[in-house]
Amino acid sequence: MEPLYKTYKPAKRGFFKLWFLAIILLVLAGVANYFKPGESWLKWVWIAACVADILIVLYIFAKRWTISLTLKDNPSKPDDQEVSFSECNPCKPFSSDFKKSIEIGLANIEHIEIKQTMMQALLNIGDIVIASSGTGREEIQAPSIPNPQAVRDEIQLHASNYRK
Repeated sequence: MEPLYKTYKPAKRGFFKLWFLAIILLVLAGVANYFKPGESWLKWVWIAACVADILIVLYIFAKRWTISLTLKDNPSKPDDQEVSFSECNPCKPFSSDFKKSIEIGLANIEHIEIKQTMMQALLNIGDIVIASSGTGREEIQAPSIPNPQAVRDEIQLHASNYRK
């Protein structure tokens, strides 16, 4: 069996609330400018809306870049048979919560659950929650993973090779 190293990232569409906020900010600034053209203070409202939208988009890409769920299955190396999750919080650069990382061996996975809101189900994204047999509680919660059913099935398939 070939070694498998596969990384899953949150979907860009998984941040739909932030995308909606960015669109609403621009629409409101545009509507205000339409009804009161020529007002000098509206120019600053428009600039503030654009700056806020740029910050929202940068936050979305920073969060997407700093979150990863990785499936490692290398039958020849017992150390490389795990699911790992890592997340950095760019809003807390000087906190002990800046980086979080957890690994669960494939043999220790107890169950994998998918949690979805109605909007996430429509967008085919979901949160993948993994619990290990050592604790019995949810240890990994990977947000907004695209096609979560296929990801869960792939992890379960590889985990079944190592269960006793």
